[in-house]
Amino acid sequence: MKNKYAHVILIFFLLLFSKSFSQEIEIKGTVSDESGALPGASVIIKGTNNGTTTDFEGQFSLRVDPNLQNVLVVSFVGYRTKEVAISADQQNYEILLESDLNQLDDVVVVGYGTEKRANLTGAVSTIDEKAIEGKPVTNSYQALQGESSGLIIQNTTSKPGSIPQINIRGISTINGNTPLIVVDGVISSLNNINPSNIESISVLKDAASAAIYGSRAANGVILVTTKNGKKGKPRFTYQTMFGIQEPTNFPKFASSWEYATLRNEALINSGMAPAFTPEQILNFKENGPDVNWNREIYKDIALQNNHNLSMSGADNGLNYLVSLGYLDQESLFKGPDYGYQRYNARINLEKEINDKFKMGGRMSFARNDIKDHAYFEEWIIEPTVRMPPIYNIADENGNYTLSSGSNSNPLAQLEQGGVTNTQNDEFLGNFSLEYKPIEDLVLKAVLGGNITSNKTHQFRKAIEFAYPGGGNNQNSVTDSYNRSLYLNPFITATYTKTFAEKHDFDLLLGGSSEKYKEEYFGVTGIDIPGNDFGVIDNAGDLQSANGSGNEWAIQSVFGKIGYTFDDKYLLKANLRYDGSSRFAEAKRWGVFPSVSAGWILSEENFFTPLEDVVSFAKIRASWGQLGNQDISDLYGYQSLVGTGRNVYSFGGVGVSGAYYSVSNQNRTWETSTMKNLGIDLSFFKRKLDVTFEVFDNLTEDILLQLPVPATYGLGQPFQNAGSVRNRGWELSMNYQFETGAVNHSFNFNISDNRNEIEDLRGREFINGFDVNTILREGYAINSYYALKADGFFNSEDEINNSATPIFSSNVKPGDIKYLDRNGDGEIDYENDRFILGNAFPRYTFGATYAMDWNGFDFSVFIQGVGKRQQWLRGEIVEAFHNNNEGPVFERHLDRWTPENLDASYPRLTVGAESVNNAAKSDFYIYDAQYLRIKNLQIGYTLPDAAVHNIGLESTRLYLTGLNLLTFSPLNDLGVDPESVGSSGRVYPVTRVFSIGLNINF
Repeated sequence: MKNKYAHVILIFFLLLFSKSFSQEIEIKGTVSDESGALPGASVIIKGTNNGTTTDFEGQFSLRVDPNLQNVLVVSFVGYRTKEVAISADQQNYEILLESDLNQLDDVVVVGYGTEKRANLTGAVSTIDEKAIEGKPVTNSYQALQGESSGLIIQNTTSKPGSIPQINIRGISTINGNTPLIVVDGVISSLNNINPSNIESISVLKDAASAAIYGSRAANGVILVTTKNGKKGKPRFTYQTMFGIQEPTNFPKFASSWEYATLRNEALINSGMAPAFTPEQILNFKENGPDVNWNREIYKDIALQNNHNLSMSGADNGLNYLVSLGYLDQESLFKGPDYGYQRYNARINLEKEINDKFKMGGRMSFARNDIKDHAYFEEWIIEPTVRMPPIYNIADENGNYTLSSGSNSNPLAQLEQGGVTNTQNDEFLGNFSLEYKPIEDLVLKAVLGGNITSNKTHQFRKAIEFAYPGGGNNQNSVTDSYNRSLYLNPFITATYTKTFAEKHDFDLLLGGSSEKYKEEYFGVTGIDIPGNDFGVIDNAGDLQSANGSGNEWAIQSVFGKIGYTFDDKYLLKANLRYDGSSRFAEAKRWGVFPSVSAGWILSEENFFTPLEDVVSFAKIRASWGQLGNQDISDLYGYQSLVGTGRNVYSFGGVGVSGAYYSVSNQNRTWETSTMKNLGIDLSFFKRKLDVTFEVFDNLTEDILLQLPVPATYGLGQPFQNAGSVRNRGWELSMNYQFETGAVNHSFNFNISDNRNEIEDLRGREFINGFDVNTILREGYAINSYYALKADGFFNSEDEINNSATPIFSSNVKPGDIKYLDRNGDGEIDYENDRFILGNAFPRYTFGATYAMDWNGFDFSVFIQGVGKRQQWLRGEIVEAFHNNNEGPVFERHLDRWTPENLDASYPRLTVGAESVNNAAKSDFYIYDAQYLRIKNLQIGYTLPDAAVHNIGLESTRLYLTGLNLLTFSPLNDLGVDPESVGSSGRVYPVTRVFSIGLNINF
């Protein structure tokens, strides 16, 4: 009986199981990211153990009950977990995972390898490809501006082919302050790197992170890693962008009748007769002309476009990426198709031969073609700012005019004065071999280098003017050629091992060699027959021919060791031994060490009560020394013999001879001692990341050319004689959150640094002509050195009771009054100048807000500088500068008169009467802080169903704008706040509107 019931129960459960099984269906799908399939992703039914992982092509299959409201939970390391509801009438699923930046940052590229972010003890910032994506920039430097704390980039001009100024953590030496840039292990530049090829950038800012590069890293290091292929079938990507450039920041000129009125006033104030009658002024007011010469030399718009095509993938141990890129940027200058074109080609290959051997190669080629005018740019822009608006730039017959005492015309120089064609080529490559003889040990050999070739051909044409007295009547041809070869082979041995599950060691040993050789040749000829055949062979007279060559080398041995205990106590050390050809044998070698430590507090038991709020906490500190040998004098440690004509006189006749160059065998490395203290925090399950750092850098033995006795007779050799301290702080924040189906992210960074000269052997150096800067102990490098304005003189009595300048005898009411610094009753440059700030930017910041929803995305990037002084001079600020007829700007209308004592500009004068008001003073030092809406993007990614039907993987359309709005006190002057020149004679910063398309297939 018992057996009977047992059989009945067994049959019941079998039937129940059979019924349940018969209701299950099989679902299939693919898990991928923006780059392609994701093998090994976890796919599981929520709340169950029913799950699987994706195969090599990112595909999965599962059996589920369609009658239940099941939800797929899809996850993969480095990506946001995604939940997908299962529908009874859907069997195929395409699941796209989004990158989790917090997790991806766990692996950071550092010197000669990678490191977990949690284990970093140095100051390292990372910038990923999303920060670059979609920006209508023409080089990678521009894309990085404002993206990292401590990374200071000044885009001083938008001229096609220009390169911004770049700096990490301020100025630490009087010599070169440019950071080292390493692209895929090869020392290079960012100018020729296609931005779409960049995968990540690491900025190494302190000695702990940069000491592995030794003498090359005193000014910081920027490591650029280009993209690799992703596992799966070949993936093709096409990116294109079309944009319109428009000039910004033009000075605001007064109208022609206002100009004539102020011109008369200036002449009368200077004791001269007025130039215009009331009838002429009225006619200007009613009929013009009102010609803005500065605006006349630029187009209203110029086009730019770029195209990038790449193929990438990984299969059977072969990882590959092949890409082509093209950029075309028109110039805003009027003329014969001025502009810039860049062609890029790249091949990245990596092959796993077996479990012990791996080979790799990365090769890139870039060609830059620049077509520009044939004159000095400042000379073209200068007269356009000085020219009064009463003159037409061309007459009614189209002839170029010659006005205001000029013998040329800038528009004529642009349109008929010839061209300069420059062709720059760069081949960059490295070839590597890895061997893993035993577990945890990797030996690597790399041969890297680059070859550059720069060729320039300038044909300056004679210009025929319809008016007598025209200049530019001499044509000429100049050809120059420059070639360089840089080789950087290195070998490394890396060993990593974990003992007893708590002791993690990593060790790196290596050796490196750098060799650089450069050659240059140039020739100029004049008297070319006609204006059509501009080749040097047609020159009737060779004016000059010159050539040069130089080479240098560095040999290095380096190593680093790291130890981590229990994933919370971190200790690291670096050592590099460098020898430079710039120094004599006895002074050639330098040792550059660094040590750093970190403590991950959040791994401690006492931190457990805080973990719901503070997800991660680490404090770190570092100390290290780096060398600098970046001086232009390559061979100054030895006396060289030079020859020349007319070296001395014999019997009143110049005689050829030989002479020794100046030298100093004792010169050696500048040494920078860097200290850094940082704290890394994450809050609310890593939704908010915060990093704060303070640093102190002291550079000693700075190479200077100090004065020597005249009896020495050979000039001033470089000697180790100065020290500069640079202190600062940095703050960066990254916050990610969701509101319903909308994903938000916000990141912000700000940094500040100040340098101070601590030792110049008691000397000081005053530099410059129109703008004076000073090197003085206790002050910042290249501080402005000028008189200090104290309002205007408002009466003769005030003049009689005040100190007046000894360099001007015509001080009158309405002129600028200066502070008498030494109280001797007179104003002179020798005793009454003050140190008045400097041009280096402080409180540099950047902020990005981004969101996405249902295929739509939006981002806005704001960048700026909180404090900066800019000394401007010449026609951009002075009315009637240098006794010219112009300029007069709108701001000059608020000039001093007996009825306008609260004016912002002194009385108007010309000629010798202007000496007092044109003095070098802080009256012309301006506040150059700014906030700029640097980039704004609006995009839409088409639904997968729409693009998959036509064989595409994903498609995104977007609109983007660059330099949309700038808020700065300098806007009223028509000067861009990033400008580093003092005259304002620069190509304008452009605003760019673009439309872009990204297609993956």
